[in-house]
Amino acid sequence: SSGINAEWPLRPGNAGNHHHLEELCKVYSKLGYKVIAVNHEIDFQAAFSKNKLNIGSYLKEIPKTIHGVKLLKRITLNCSDASLLRNLKHSTLLEFDIIAICPRNEDVLSQAIRTFYNHFHLITFDSTKILPFRLKHSHMNFAEQNNISIEVCYSHIIKDNSLCRVLVSNCKDINWTSRNRNIIISSNVDDPLYIRGPFDVINLMAVLGISFKSAKAGLTTNCKKLWLKAHSRKSTYNGIMSRVPTAQIDSGSSWIIPEKLHMSDDEQDCASLPKKKKVPTATLR
Repeated sequence: SSGINAEWPLRPGNAGNHHHLEELCKVYSKLGYKVIAVNHEIDFQAAFSKNKLNIGSYLKEIPKTIHGVKLLKRITLNCSDASLLRNLKHSTLLEFDIIAICPRNEDVLSQAIRTFYNHFHLITFDSTKILPFRLKHSHMNFAEQNNISIEVCYSHIIKDNSLCRVLVSNCKDINWTSRNRNIIISSNVDDPLYIRGPFDVINLMAVLGISFKSAKAGLTTNCKKLWLKAHSRKSTYNGIMSRVPTAQIDSGSSWIIPEKLHMSDDEQDCASLPKKKKVPTATLR
């Protein structure tokens, strides 16, 4: 069960309730989950004003681990204007480990997966409503090529039986266009009563048309791929190289440090001075 991921929406009203968060992590730990993402959902257009992104301080006091469960910070941006996507490069969003986009129209989805795919990690939809537009194979092909995952939330089918038809319809469209690939399965709950174990979730996904192999990948390997992409976005330059302080390099890897870095400041200053050229002199006899 290592590497299983689950999402929990953090709302402004209970953001400071760490006791409730500990109860959730305790249940997740017993069920075999190792990593969960604490979600904060905002309206992108309302939060962005005067070139500043106002997201509050809801996630600043979240610990890194509780009951052996690693906590990640996630933000979901509800976006209805494609022109706002250029603000995905805002430095404030770097505080979050995972960035998800909930597109309200086809233009937002198309622009996000074609142009701004390096600045977010996940596409999600409102699981309480029918998809606002028709998904196309081209959308899912671009998402798969650019390592963008599609999220399916299962909690609403447990909370409210009237939403079963909505979730089945949405999953049918997602399965048909994505061919059961690159799917992330999450809980999206704030009540421990609705949390289910990994194999219960896999069986539930079979009812929704997602195969056993795809459902298992949606709880394990796909989550790991998403986290690695998110980690490389924060800690590397274009996913190619990263900067590590020399103090954190162990003795076995000290050979990668240039000799100049081993010198003292005075030695580096002397080494940087230009060498004097020898002037040929004549010797009189």
